[in-house]
Formats: sequence, structure tokens, C-alpha cells
Amino acid sequence: MKIGRFQYLYILLCFAFLTSCIESYPPPIIDDEVNFLVIDGSVNSTDGSAHVMLSRAVALSSTESSPPELNAQISVEDSEGNTYPLIEIGNGVYQQSNLTISLSKEYRLYVRTSDNSEYQSDFITIKQTPIIDSIHWEPSQTQVGIDILINTHDGSKKTRYYQWSFEETFEYEAVYYSYLKYENEEIVSIPLEEQTYRCWETLPSQKILIGSSDKLNEDIICNFPLTFIPKNSQKTIIKYSILVKQKALSREAYDYWLNLQKTTENLGSLFDPQPGQVTGNIHNINNPSDPVLGYFDVGSAQEKRIFIKGIDLPVELRSFKSQGNCVMDTVLIEDLPISAGALVHPIYGMGPSPIGYTYSSISCTDCRTQGGKTTKPTFWQ
Repeated sequence: MKIGRFQYLYILLCFAFLTSCIESYPPPIIDDEVNFLVIDGSVNSTDGSAHVMLSRAVALSSTESSPPELNAQISVEDSEGNTYPLIEIGNGVYQQSNLTISLSKEYRLYVRTSDNSEYQSDFITIKQTPIIDSIHWEPSQTQVGIDILINTHDGSKKTRYYQWSFEETFEYEAVYYSYLKYENEEIVSIPLEEQTYRCWETLPSQKILIGSSDKLNEDIICNFPLTFIPKNSQKTIIKYSILVKQKALSREAYDYWLNLQKTTENLGSLFDPQPGQVTGNIHNINNPSDPVLGYFDVGSAQEKRIFIKGIDLPVELRSFKSQGNCVMDTVLIEDLPISAGALVHPIYGMGPSPIGYTYSSISCTDCRTQGGKTTKPTFWQ
């Protein structure tokens, strides 16, 4: 989950307010200008990679996205004094790979922003993550569609607290297949590598996904719901894949994400959790009262991917391609070229040569207009 999406986190730093109204009451402070630093950082001890995202919080009432924090100096420090600088790759993201991570050491994050403010996390002990037992789908019991569920366990009973994130990738098609184009005053075939009929789109998870077995005798997570895909979603028309990443959390990290989940995803009425301070493990070194939003953790990660073919779903839950508002029109050869559209099929008269063509809009013939790319992912089956 990307912490930058919490544009309304300013209110998390305000005291809970009381009201006798049953209706939702937005406190005036939601319109105030805010500039709190937001830090979302982690180190994956499995592959030695570090990833940190810096941004600035904005007011709850704002429609703007969280602005990235640029030109910062970031490093990961171990308990023996070694430092590993991260590289800025753009848009507030800082990364490093091939770090030598030792299970016997503790690690913390250091951040210096462009205005020379310094931030530091607490030292973190590495958590080992158990493997994912299985990921599967089943018809939803509450909605029309399918639920994606995960199962995992730790036989040593040392994990207890889990967090998941995922990436969804799905294959889809444009409504019409355009294989011709008007070029240099003639109709030519579009090369296969330039086709825009079939696309793949990848979307990250957006919700906080955490689970705990703390109240169970065994350290088992059974059929935890990751996401729901409704019937007639474009995701499952042809083929869908989900890559799930699992991390073990400390109790402190779990409590942080749980509090954040309660306030950001349920806030809205008197009966929802009221705004309160959500404290992470990152602090301003020189000004402890300066609010910082975010959490830094270190641990191993486990991944698992599954594929779902649309044809394998029950008939009553399958998705089918819709033409929506897409229509085809005709154009005679003498009226070419068309200003905004793509050729679809030739139209023949009495002779062997076409007298015109059917065509449709770019949005109906170019799958990229829906957000995807025509390059097949390397992992695609």
C-alpha cells in the first residue's frame, strides 16, 4: 500500500472531537494548510532491496494528490554504524538494491530533506516471514463475483502478525480490431508489433491488508480475503493474475497499521473510529514535536502468483466484453483520410477492390486508451 494516498492524514494528528449529532461533522481544521512529511519505507532482507517513498500530507478537503518530497538524502543504517545510501529515482521514490542484510543486526532509516530537516526511525529487528501456503478464488458469499483468498501459517508460532500487498495484472482487448491505416495516401497493413488490440494492465493494491492469529492457539491465517472482483469486470474477461507479497510484522508495526486502517478506511460518521494520533516509529531528530507520518520496517518477504482464466469461472460469474458506446461508421475511399478514427474492415462493391472502409473511434480500437500497454509481461503464461 502506498502511504502517499493518505491525503487526509492531517486529521490524524488532531484530538478526538465530541458532538451530539448523529450525522457526520467535518471539523474546520480539515481545510487548514498542512505540510507534514510522510515516509513509507522498508527493507526486504530476502533480496537486499530498500524502498522509501517520501511525500507531503495535504488537508482532508483537498482534491490534490500528495506532492512528492524531492532531493532528499536517505540512508539505511545498521547497529554497527554501517550506512547504505539510497538513490532517488523520481517522484519521491528512493531505492537501493543488493544490500548485505544480516539477521544478527538491527536497522534504522535516516532522512535529510532539502530544507535540512533530519528524521530517524527506531532500530528495527528483522522479522522472518513464513511462506504463503496458497492463494485461491471462490464465489463470493455476499456479492456477485469472486473473492481472492490467502492461506498461511507459521509452525513455530513466531509470526502472529501479517501484512499483505498485491499487484493485479489482466489481459483485455479493444472493442474492434484495427489492422489497417491510411498512410502516404494509401491503405497499408499495420505491422504486428504495432497492433493496439490486445493490452495488459497492472494495478497495485490500495487498501491496508493486515491479519493476526494472536487470539488463536495456532499461528494460522485461513481464507483471508485479499480482494473482490465483481462479475463483468474487465479483469476476468480473458485472463487475470495476482502477485501477492506477504510480510511478517512486529506487534508495534501491526498496531500502527491497524490504527491507520481504522481511521483512514472507516472515518465518516459518529459511529466510526474518531480521529486520533497515529504514531509511527519515525521522528524528527532536532524537533520531536514535529509530526511525522509513516513507518519503517525491515524483514523478509514471501511472494506467490496465481492465474485465473475467465473461461474457468462458473458461467454465472463470467465477464464478457461489452461494446459500450462503440459504433462503426463507413467512409468511402474518396473521402479518406478520416480525422479521428481507425479503419476496421474494407467494404467491397461489385469489383475486387474495396470502395470504402468501416471505422471506429480510437478509444474503441486502441486498448491503450483504457490504461494498459501492448507489451506482454515477461511472467505471462
